[in-house]
Amino acid sequence: MRRHLTLTAMCLSVLTGCGDARPPAELKADAVADMEAIEFERAMARYDSARAASPDDTDAHRQYATLASYFSLHAEAAQAWERILELEPGDPAAWEGYIHDLRWAGIFETDRRYGEKILQVLPEALRRAPDRPVIYGEAQDAAEDLGQLDAYGAILSEARAMRPDDQILLGAEDALRVALAERQEGDRGQVVRDSVGAALDALAAEAEGDPDVAAPLLYRLAAGYDFRLLRREEDADRWLERLEAAPDRGVLADDPRYWDLTIDFDMARLGYADSTVDMSRLVAEGLQSRDLGRRGAWVDRSHTVVTRSALALIAGDAPSTRTVWGAATVAAEPPHAPLEPDVARQLFDASMDVVRWREGVFSALRGLLYFGIEPRAVLEEALAIEENLRAHSPGYLYPGLRGDARERSRQDYIDVAGILQARALTQLGEIGAAGELFEQLANESRDANTLGEYGRHLLRTDRPVEALDAFVEALAFGGSRYEPLADEAAAAAGLSPETVEERFAVRRPIVEEEMERRELGRRIDREAPQFALPDQTGVEWRLSDLEGKIVVLKFWATWCGPCLEEFPHFVELLKIYEDDDDVVFLTVATAGSPREQVAQQIEDGGFTFPVLFDEQGLALDYEILGYPTTFYLDQAGTIQFKRAGFEESGYEEGVARRIDALRGEVDASATP
Repeated sequence: MRRHLTLTAMCLSVLTGCGDARPPAELKADAVADMEAIEFERAMARYDSARAASPDDTDAHRQYATLASYFSLHAEAAQAWERILELEPGDPAAWEGYIHDLRWAGIFETDRRYGEKILQVLPEALRRAPDRPVIYGEAQDAAEDLGQLDAYGAILSEARAMRPDDQILLGAEDALRVALAERQEGDRGQVVRDSVGAALDALAAEAEGDPDVAAPLLYRLAAGYDFRLLRREEDADRWLERLEAAPDRGVLADDPRYWDLTIDFDMARLGYADSTVDMSRLVAEGLQSRDLGRRGAWVDRSHTVVTRSALALIAGDAPSTRTVWGAATVAAEPPHAPLEPDVARQLFDASMDVVRWREGVFSALRGLLYFGIEPRAVLEEALAIEENLRAHSPGYLYPGLRGDARERSRQDYIDVAGILQARALTQLGEIGAAGELFEQLANESRDANTLGEYGRHLLRTDRPVEALDAFVEALAFGGSRYEPLADEAAAAAGLSPETVEERFAVRRPIVEEEMERRELGRRIDREAPQFALPDQTGVEWRLSDLEGKIVVLKFWATWCGPCLEEFPHFVELLKIYEDDDDVVFLTVATAGSPREQVAQQIEDGGFTFPVLFDEQGLALDYEILGYPTTFYLDQAGTIQFKRAGFEESGYEEGVARRIDALRGEVDASATP
């Protein structure tokens, strides 16, 4: 089985600069057909060629921008929207798309210039597109990231002077008032929320019995009562229903409606909502969204509904979707009687829709293999996905990843595609080829997933001793989900139940050393952005004052669950290093974390460490994409290590390894 494939001749101008020289009309006609066939990448390339050949073709620019945004190529999409606005400056939809893509380009590229551009063009955007609520939301978020809410407020005030009765604008001002109040100490945020609530209640009382209320007022009530502001969902639902029935609603219901549907669906899926929620109805409504990205997400949710329906038809104890989409098991595939042909076809079609839309691709293909449906088609799709990943096609990788992290993610997904290929080959009876591919993956990409999947194959092919070795190695790499399979392999080999633990004890320190070498060898070596931020007591901390010390800098947010889970471990670190004058630990509460909530969470946890407040967009300067994120700065103020997320296992040891590595460099440089 060849591991490295010959790439196709497809040449996408968005990625390679190659264009299609045919007339624009032909290109656009083919692109329309591509869109109908859900061949979005090819359609995007054709529209790109059409707009290059005809620079004044607003339709080609618009379609390209829509597709580029769908694939999270937000900087490219923003450029296309900018060209449209040069040609048609009064186009409200283009202004909304432009602001949206500027915002997300800034997020994924962690570049404050995009947010600054939003504030620069916002007065014109509000003049040209006053009835587009998305513009206000994206602009406030960008201003908050930059620490420039006051500047955003000044822009709203200017717009208010021109449109004093604009209900959407008034609603945006309410949201801003709450955000500004939450930056202050005490209960100021709740006081402002109560004030906003009283104003909305007064409006609601006037509008309650009036059948002719204009949609903007209905929108303000629906959005204002929404859980993001007042958290009064019943009121929000009532006004949302009226908004949807309003003849002049325009685009106003799309954003709150499909946001609420998403929440309802996910809560029901997780078991938190009433079991009578009709998930099929939610999906059918969600798929009607005008927004391409939202529709794509609902395609994935549709696949969830179809999978659940298929599981419900299995006699006896049906497996969970988690088992179907990736749980470790050595059971035969499928582990039960095949699905009825009609059900299998429905699941296959839903899975292929997900693959075409590039939403939840790997889960969909794993599900087909679990049910034993069309393994040949799964093999072909997995090969195509690997090829697309090697060709840097959009839509597979998290768009915020950059540099080495992006390439590591690409390789991880290539490995996942390879595992799917090997599993499909197994179902097709090509056991030898499958075994070679599993072994190659395990040797070339040593991690929990590749080693565990190789172990599954070995156990399925009656090689329990070798399978046990692979499973133990997977466990040593952190693949705890393979522990039951390791026990099963030991039993199949006629070994005692203690064998797994004994072998793990031998391999774990060796693998830890290997993982440590990998991690400590991945240096960032970038000068840390300077800062001067106040902590919760008003003391200002300057990075320049910490020169000569190792700095562990943790960014977190009040709404981040893993951040709060990490805090008790963080406290233990402070105890360990409390007498170490060479190491400083700092935490930064990011913009969007209300001071009142910060104070409450710190008080509830009994924490005494300094919490710095980022109200100047420091998270953008440090290129943070998620929380918690921790940086390790050496004595010269250079970022050497970055860790995203929180994993409890080995937490304290991992921090100590990085600190010791930085400390050791100073010791080595001092040695004569």
